[in-house]
Amino acid sequence: MDDDAMWAEALLKDLPGVPAPAALERRILADFDRVAARRRGWFASLSGMVWPGAPAWQPAAVLAAALVVGIVAGSAVPLEDTTEQAATIALDAPPSFDLGEAS
Repeated sequence: MDDDAMWAEALLKDLPGVPAPAALERRILADFDRVAARRRGWFASLSGMVWPGAPAWQPAAVLAAALVVGIVAGSAVPLEDTTEQAATIALDAPPSFDLGEAS
């Protein structure tokens, strides 16, 4: 530690503590509970839309499993065929309309 940090620590150690009034503690705890309930309500409504009545870990586990299956399937399927194949596309040849009539 340097001298400034030791000086500040010694100064703060000698200061008396200031107790918080009980009303302030109650107000802080009540605000915390109010904010926590509001956040829980938002998260509960979102998770209720995804999977009603289920705990939060179940939809997350299902989505993670789907991601793993998608990655495995995507890596197992080849992107391109390595052999050259000649293919005719409908626009490469002139249109031929045969109605089956002898004109």
